[in-house]
Amino acid sequence: MLGTCLFELAYASLDIFVEPSVRTFQSSCYLVQDLNKSRFGHDITLVLLTVYSSCYGSSMSVFACHFIYRYGAVNINFMQKYISGVKQGFLYLAPILTGLIWGSMCWFTLGESSPKVYFQEVFNLKIEECAYLAFHFWPVNSDGETRPDLMSFSCAGVMFLILGSSFASVIYFAIRCYQYISNQLGTLPTQSQALKSLQVQLFYSLILQSAIPSFLMYLPATIVYIVPMLNFGYNVEFPLLSVTIAIYPAIDPLPTMFIITTYRRGLIDMLRCRKKNNIAASS
Repeated sequence: MLGTCLFELAYASLDIFVEPSVRTFQSSCYLVQDLNKSRFGHDITLVLLTVYSSCYGSSMSVFACHFIYRYGAVNINFMQKYISGVKQGFLYLAPILTGLIWGSMCWFTLGESSPKVYFQEVFNLKIEECAYLAFHFWPVNSDGETRPDLMSFSCAGVMFLILGSSFASVIYFAIRCYQYISNQLGTLPTQSQALKSLQVQLFYSLILQSAIPSFLMYLPATIVYIVPMLNFGYNVEFPLLSVTIAIYPAIDPLPTMFIITTYRRGLIDMLRCRKKNNIAASS
């Protein structure tokens, strides 16, 4: 969990060096950095854009591994069988491999070779004033015919595979975690009101902690790819996508802190203690 937090903080910190704009236009999807706002030259900025995209791929895998580890933390048998010892290295290796695969695909197939005729119209930028990665799903050839770009569709398919497997893992292990805790509590001879209350709190906490990445990461990414892939012809800007990535590490622990009574009371007591100390210091 600490590793997840550190990764997300590092990922969000990339916004200090690169502030990409995500936008769709007709059948194209662009990740663009205005070089006039960049601290670096074109080549380094393009590398940073690729690293940014690579980290997005890694983050999808991190979410899945995070929930797998959560389930292993409550189910010792599962942990010993699947993620103990050397096997635990999979939880660290999977995000790295996912990021490398997605970053490589972005660098070699989505680089600055897509049609450039829309840049002045969409971004009000000359092509030499920006670095970009782009999908172009339905380019128009020299005869005016619309043809599917197989490379863009293949890359989108890989990303949907990453998104789908990550989302399925989050939902599956969140449900398994709640079921296991409920079953363990159900085996107790007598179940106090406090345990029943804790069971309900854990249920709501897991729901929210599953919903947060769904609405901040999975859903926006799906929309970004679906809109140009279906060639709706919409010109849509996604200014909040990088913001949702940045704020996720900050709000991820909030459901646990506010829903679980013990944590909520501890947080309130800590704030009250700090308030009393400030009052005492001022007097």
